[in-house]
Amino acid sequence: MKAIALLHSSRAKSAYFNDYIAVSKAELSWVLSSCGLVSTDFTHVKIGEMDFFHLDLAADQEATVMPKLVRLSFVAGIFERKDNSLLPLDLNPNFALHEDFIYGAKFKGKTNETLTQLLVNIGLAAIDYNKINEVKLLDPMCGRGTTMLWALNYGCQAKGIEQEETVLNDVRQMIKKWTKIHRQKHHLHEGSIGAKIGKKGNEKFIDLTVNGCTMRVINGDSTQANRLLKNEKFHMLVTDLPYGVQHFTTAKTRNPTEVLKACASDWCNSLKPGGVMVMSFNNYIPKREELIEVFSEQPLEVLDFTAPHRMSESIVRDILVLKKSSI
Repeated sequence: MKAIALLHSSRAKSAYFNDYIAVSKAELSWVLSSCGLVSTDFTHVKIGEMDFFHLDLAADQEATVMPKLVRLSFVAGIFERKDNSLLPLDLNPNFALHEDFIYGAKFKGKTNETLTQLLVNIGLAAIDYNKINEVKLLDPMCGRGTTMLWALNYGCQAKGIEQEETVLNDVRQMIKKWTKIHRQKHHLHEGSIGAKIGKKGNEKFIDLTVNGCTMRVINGDSTQANRLLKNEKFHMLVTDLPYGVQHFTTAKTRNPTEVLKACASDWCNSLKPGGVMVMSFNNYIPKREELIEVFSEQPLEVLDFTAPHRMSESIVRDILVLKKSSI
């Protein structure tokens, strides 16, 4: 057995606020369970101002579990516990992009980058796949593409839909900035959905390809997801729903329920059998039960994951995971 310690990052503390240990425990438990391990077989240890999770891994578990542990949203480093000492392990998450692609851009309403990584991890742990570059992720409310950039970072294929008209210009500028600064080999392509010879399509898109994996941002209406995606199927739908504080929905209200009802069928249809939806939301608007009810007519099962954490007086963020029937 190898005794290891996971060092908690300061980024995750700022992302999950006073509930950072509870949220991190939920993520770690979920990932360990997906690896066939006992989901509660670890302990939280505080040393000075540092937080660690201690657990033991058998030799035959290291090859499959360690690559997932090093990509946990809260992990700043992994150590071997030996003779009352902590020895840093030379583990690399093997990300495809410099962190500036994800953390560098700042704009109003941006989903917290660490929270977004958590959502991707929860989704990956809930699906079956052989190769990471075969996994396809959809974010139907993608903003400036933070979720898709994480997918690209992991080596997944990703597509997203965003209604704001400035999105493509913002994404274009961001891509050009960071690819130039970090000399990132890439391919950039722009086009229109459903364009025919002699005609111009209404919805435009921009593609970024890195290491054979592509993220596409489509400027369009998420209620038209199946048409915009040409009925393409995805392993995961990962999105951060409007919190009802800063943003209005397409229906010009702060409650996203009506918009989600209009999206529910298309979103579910976009999933492969056995695929999952992972959605972060403000448990005040809508409440968890109301959000589940929105998708109740779809062939989706509610999975036993929750990670509530207070962001502010008006926002208690949580995560809902729904899995599509494999039949």
